[in-house]
Amino acid sequence: MADARLKAAVLLLLVVAGPGCAAKTPAEKAELDQEITRNIMWRYREDPAKRFVDVRVTCEHREILIEGRVSDAKSASDALQIALSHARGGKVVSKLDIRRR
Repeated sequence: MADARLKAAVLLLLVVAGPGCAAKTPAEKAELDQEITRNIMWRYREDPAKRFVDVRVTCEHREILIEGRVSDAKSASDALQIALSHARGGKVVSKLDIRRR
């Protein structure tokens, strides 16, 4: 009797949890890319010194590209750290130019 209950519980667990482990659809992957981009841009726009106004962010297939212009190396480093903190395991590529405004 206990063996039958265990089998039933395992089967129920597989039925309930199985779809959550399935591969993501292209739409779900695109949604994740958009969410990553939005979160990074939100953090950039919250910067009180407005150091990232000339920075653009794109994310495609979990590869994040930050490009544009910042005024110093510290700002470039901070922009990269913000992107890395929201990357969710994705790759971050920085193409930031450091130039005085």
